[in-house]
Amino acid sequence: MKILIATLWLASQLAAGAAFAQAAPPNEAGITMGHWHLNSRDIEANKKIFVALGGVAAKPGAFDIVKFPGVVVFLHLRPGVPPATGGTVGTVINHVGFLVPNVQEAVAKWKAAGLDMQPGSNGRTDQAWLTTADGLKVEFLEDKPRRFRSATTTSISTWRKP
Repeated sequence: MKILIATLWLASQLAAGAAFAQAAPPNEAGITMGHWHLNSRDIEANKKIFVALGGVAAKPGAFDIVKFPGVVVFLHLRPGVPPATGGTVGTVINHVGFLVPNVQEAVAKWKAAGLDMQPGSNGRTDQAWLTTADGLKVEFLEDKPRRFRSATTTSISTWRKP
């Protein structure tokens, strides 16, 4: 009987976890993204950044997460796992990106919230950059028509906090 109860409990936990991790429906290009796992040295600093960008923080179990439309950012450092030793620049994934309808308005809002925003490359006004506490390089691009989403890009243009 104990084995049956343990098996049912395990099945219910796995089902709940699987439901939580479901990706958003594919966009018009057939691409979707579900989540990022960041092996974070400073969970609180990164959570502050992602919440300032418009995400909603939660803690379902052992993970601190920040939710955006179509993607959940997991911030954690598992026991026994060494923290990240560097950022994304020079790695296979140089940076991740978000699309916004107006970069200059978004940057003004984020600077007012205390984020260290960097200007676009080569003086571009439709682009901005941010580097998280763990060295994750984040790009923000202006996409007024919002017609295309890449596998490493999610839109925060219509996100509303509950």
